[in-house]
Amino acid sequence: MSDLPPIPPAHWTSTRMSICAWLNEQAPPLAELYEGAVCLIFERPVRGRLRFVSHAVREIRNRLPDYISNEKSGERLNYKDEVDQLLAIWQSSGFSLNEAPSNDGDIPIPLQIFNNIQELLKKHIAVSVNNKEKAIRFFESCISENKPIRNTLLPIVDHWWEVTEWFMENTHDSGKDKLASYEQKLRQQFEVFESFLAAVSQKFYDTVDKLDEILKEANPKQFEQAMALLIHPQHFSYFFNHLQNPKWIKPLKDKGFFQNPPQVIEDASQGTVSFLMWPQSRYLARIAAYQPDAVLEIAQEIETNNPSVYEDFVDAALQMPPEIAVQLVSKVKTWVESSYSLNLLAEKIGAFIVHLAKGGRVKKALDLARTLLFVMPDPDVNNGKADNSIVYRPLPEPRTRLDNWHYQEILKKYIPELVKVAGKDETDVLKMLGFLLFDAIKFSHRDEEIEQLQKNSPIWEDRSLYWRYAIENHPRNRHPYKVKELLVEAVRDAAEQIIKNEPAKMEAIVLTLEQRHWRIFHRIALYLIRKFPNANPDLLIERLVDCKRFIDTSSYEDYEYALLLKEHFAQLPREEQEKIFRWIEVPELDLSWLEEREKKAQWIRYWQRNKLALLKDSLPTQWQQRYDQLINEFGAVELSKIVSGGVGEVKILGIVSPKTDLELESMSIEELVSFLRTWEQNSTDPFEEPSRQGLGSALARLAEKNPQRYAQASAQFQGLHPIYLTNLLRGLRQALNNQSGQQKEVKEFDWASVLCLCSWLAQESEQVQKFQTTDNNSNRDWLEPCRTVADLFEVGLTVDKIGIPYNLREQVWNTLSLLTQHLDPTPEREMGYHGFNNNPSELAINTVRGEALRAVVRYALWIRHHFEQISEGAERLEQGFDNMPEVPLVLDEHLNPDKEPSLAIRTVYGEWLPWLNLLDPHWTIQSIGKIFPQDEIFSDMRRAAWESYITNSNVYDNVFDVLREEYCYRVEQIASALIETPKLTHPDEGLSEHLMTLYWRGKLNLDEPEGLLARFFELASDALRSYALRFVGRSLDNTKDAIDPEILNRLQLLWEKRIDSVRSSADPSSYVSEIATFGWWFSSAKFDDSWAIAQFKQVLELVGKVDPEFLVLKHLAKLADVMPESAVECLKLIIEKDKKGGGIYGWHNDAKTILTTAIKGNNDKARQVAESIIHRLGERGHWEYRDLLSDGK
Repeated sequence: MSDLPPIPPAHWTSTRMSICAWLNEQAPPLAELYEGAVCLIFERPVRGRLRFVSHAVREIRNRLPDYISNEKSGERLNYKDEVDQLLAIWQSSGFSLNEAPSNDGDIPIPLQIFNNIQELLKKHIAVSVNNKEKAIRFFESCISENKPIRNTLLPIVDHWWEVTEWFMENTHDSGKDKLASYEQKLRQQFEVFESFLAAVSQKFYDTVDKLDEILKEANPKQFEQAMALLIHPQHFSYFFNHLQNPKWIKPLKDKGFFQNPPQVIEDASQGTVSFLMWPQSRYLARIAAYQPDAVLEIAQEIETNNPSVYEDFVDAALQMPPEIAVQLVSKVKTWVESSYSLNLLAEKIGAFIVHLAKGGRVKKALDLARTLLFVMPDPDVNNGKADNSIVYRPLPEPRTRLDNWHYQEILKKYIPELVKVAGKDETDVLKMLGFLLFDAIKFSHRDEEIEQLQKNSPIWEDRSLYWRYAIENHPRNRHPYKVKELLVEAVRDAAEQIIKNEPAKMEAIVLTLEQRHWRIFHRIALYLIRKFPNANPDLLIERLVDCKRFIDTSSYEDYEYALLLKEHFAQLPREEQEKIFRWIEVPELDLSWLEEREKKAQWIRYWQRNKLALLKDSLPTQWQQRYDQLINEFGAVELSKIVSGGVGEVKILGIVSPKTDLELESMSIEELVSFLRTWEQNSTDPFEEPSRQGLGSALARLAEKNPQRYAQASAQFQGLHPIYLTNLLRGLRQALNNQSGQQKEVKEFDWASVLCLCSWLAQESEQVQKFQTTDNNSNRDWLEPCRTVADLFEVGLTVDKIGIPYNLREQVWNTLSLLTQHLDPTPEREMGYHGFNNNPSELAINTVRGEALRAVVRYALWIRHHFEQISEGAERLEQGFDNMPEVPLVLDEHLNPDKEPSLAIRTVYGEWLPWLNLLDPHWTIQSIGKIFPQDEIFSDMRRAAWESYITNSNVYDNVFDVLREEYCYRVEQIASALIETPKLTHPDEGLSEHLMTLYWRGKLNLDEPEGLLARFFELASDALRSYALRFVGRSLDNTKDAIDPEILNRLQLLWEKRIDSVRSSADPSSYVSEIATFGWWFSSAKFDDSWAIAQFKQVLELVGKVDPEFLVLKHLAKLADVMPESAVECLKLIIEKDKKGGGIYGWHNDAKTILTTAIKGNNDKARQVAESIIHRLGERGHWEYRDLLSDGK
């Protein structure tokens, strides 16, 4: 403060001290004026102080925006010059200052004088508008959160202007001594002015504390001071969210607080739509019960497209008496018809509909319900005349304003309530639902279809047989997820609800339904008659004994009529029963579609069987005998077979066996083989049941269950269909897999017999390939069993205890060598596969030759494992492939591009390269040039081998030594690869993992200028560099044991070099993803805490983010006990850099832990930072941390 005589401390409250400190920081000259004004008002009774204080306030108001926003004020309007100019023109035009008007009261003036007067008025208005705009920018500059919600500021700015204008009016001498009469007013106005300054200068919760005092007193006289404290949007929200007093509504409305609600915010660049909350409407919803008329008036004046505001006003309407709330119906209807997201509003409107009906406003409730549930035609489907140029047109789908889930919620939750309270108007509810269902079905058809239906029948076919099996709830109904299905249930339930209470309304309801034409309405009517048979017996007889419905099955047979006939035939009068029997005896069926007389007679008997099945519990003796004869001819039938449609039982087609597993298991091996050899599938249709596939699946289950039995007998299955052989071997392989997974112990396994079958199968397949020229069906049949042999070998060569015995080596190789010559994959198959951008290594594991070559490597490792178990094994291991010469012969053969052009086969070498190097390093070194050929014409082979290696293999130091040149080549390819494909590919990610692992181990150095690491970081994209460093961080986190300090030092050096790269870069934004991954390193807790914290702060300062935040905060919370100041400073940085403010939702508890520790601890700096964070979080709407401030006190 400036040097002033001592002022009594009582006048310098903490609020004034904070205002003065803030002004000293922002605008020191204005701080002096403020100090002087405080002294004059509260301490020094100087004559003329009203004008002195007014001048001080005027200067602060006019100049403070210049300091805050760094904008210079526009030129003030010089009224003296303007009026002098006008006077000169006036006098030069011959007018005197005593000019008198003419008799008619007019004074004609020259055009120039008129123009000058008009221009002066425009300038006056512009100055006034500019001052308001300047005030808005001032508040926006003080509090950046105000910028997106400028309209909210308007009443605050008006109030600021009104308060400060009072001082403006008192800056000049009026010739009267105002101080005596204005003393109290002066203090009041100045305190309100101070409240504005306090709201922008003091801590967030200091203002909230003051608002709490005002809210607690609930005195509208404090309105002006409260308004001055609402500059910050969150103060604004806090006030209106906590305001309960209905008496505030009038002054708030008079000041314009219920104007300009937020509109929907669309961000086309992000593809997002935002619905901002409006605190004022929440307040209005709370007080609507006490001030319904006032709230209604505001609601009717509101213009917005924001569903969240609509929702609040519907909440308000629910609090109003229905006789007042009903006046909002037309407004709510416009909201429904125009809302962005009606789903948010739907249930509230549903409750509002019931609220109106309970209050006797049923007609208005129905009007609103129709609007809410309105059904519209499909805008995406041509619903006009057929266009013959279009091969296929999808059926139209009716649309509604709600999604189907919310639509169903309204129908299930609120419509029954509406029926319940509607009284005598309950049938109007049913009629409304009927109209909606009618339109839903209508809009499910094209116009030309409806025209045709209207011509052909009084009942219009709606295909409901397929989309609604039964009107009642039934397992064969589809789940009601379409609007017409939802409305069927709504109509059914509403009608049922009405009839249950007033059975006399049955006939009227049935007739109303049947007037709707669509078949579904007639079905609902039949359902109701069946549900309430005693409500109107005559109606039951009339609908049941209906020849057209009974006979014409093509149009009228449905579930409801069938059940009505089945359940109530016995209650019909005898003469009516006889009538139905006569229809059965001599049916008038249209069988013109059948030509042969015998077929027609058979069809009539079949139809009679179905009809009598419905009546079987009530048949006289002679008809029972007739029915029995028909059963003998056609078999018994259930209702589900008589009434088709709906959703039947779910079956997996094609895998049904002609015999059960138990039946097959009970056969001897000879009987089983004989059955498999002789059983014939009736059809070649793959979906026919039972099938070979079904029988084969049963065989697989038997082999898995009892592998000893079927392995021992496997040679006997030679000659069977390939499907059976495939499934037998699959079952055995699964049994071995179960053994390796310790699921079930297999004690014996006759590999000699199994290998005999495999050998025969491989030879048979070879013969098929030789002689198959034009028809490839047989060849395809043999692909799967051959692949299964290779799969079985891979398991048998690796499983312990019951794996393939070493003495069967020759038999294994004989079969394997045949499979490695298999034609699959053919060039045609490979070309088609790669045409879909598939990975060739994926093709390799789905082809015979690919699986066989993989099994060759397994075979070599199997031999090596055997050598490891014998005394002279060490020497043999040193000799590599010399002890298994058959292996390199095959491997070399398939490395010859002329012999083996397949990319899929080449991937086997890349994937298994570490094991090939283990088996024979000398062969591997000699073959590297063949595996990764450098000739450009073989670039696809080179890439296929590399990608398979880098994505499937871990990095081994000895393999890296062999492949170092290839690594260098691949690093140089990174940039070009990323140009071709903007997305990261797995090979690049695998390469980055290998390089980071090699650096971790010390195999690579950072100080090589053109070394692998230097070139990688130079060429890789930000995303790929980020992946590499994230891999390191996750590896650190996954390492549970202590890490060698030398490794940690090496990693720290890597990180510091990456940070230096950012600092020296002309474009730091190209490093954001990479540097943000330090969060993984930090959260691993492997580094020195001080170093990690220092790097963490650098990351936030450089790129403004760190990933993953939730893990970072978890570790920070642990550090808070030992490093409270550092932890809370890092938290502050994270919060400040999180511009959108949503990150805290993911780490709320950890943030609270850090803040609590700092607040309650003994570190004053940590406590101050924590308090500032809590205030900042409050400014972002996170008020749940406020209580921590009281903990600190």
